[in-house]
Amino acid sequence: MRYAVLGLLDGIITAVGLTSSALIRGHPIGLREAVAIAVVVATINGLTSFVAEYSHQRASLRDIEYRISLRSTGRILRSLVHRRALTRSLRSAMLMFLWSLAGASSVLIPASIKAAFGLYALGAVVLAASVGLARSPAELGEWLIMLSAAAAIGLAVGLLSPLAT
Repeated sequence: MRYAVLGLLDGIITAVGLTSSALIRGHPIGLREAVAIAVVVATINGLTSFVAEYSHQRASLRDIEYRISLRSTGRILRSLVHRRALTRSLRSAMLMFLWSLAGASSVLIPASIKAAFGLYALGAVVLAASVGLARSPAELGEWLIMLSAAAAIGLAVGLLSPLAT
């Protein structure tokens, strides 16, 4: 669940930040550019996730090894447990890639048709994600505020340093 939320939101916010100048000015981005930006965003998020998860798994393995033998020999990093940690890290990275791709595409693909559609899609995705994450009506308001603020910050950052005009 963590990678679903993180990937989706990171994909949305990064894509909006990179294209906000074009979206606000009403300049549609091409479908090819939309797909390229979505893939770049998802790839970066997937790689970052892999490095973070793998470093966490590796530190945990070293800690376990030290607790078992009261010294760190590095043998555990050549074991089946290490390969499983590596596999889990790769799986997490793949999930992060897919969710980031979905998040970025949810805004960029509509924006490739018409710039305003990208902004409408952003609002719809924020609402849908809030409904999906909320477990009560009170939480719905919290999620709406949080996700709307994140989207607004992404837009503001993109407008302050426009890349795509």
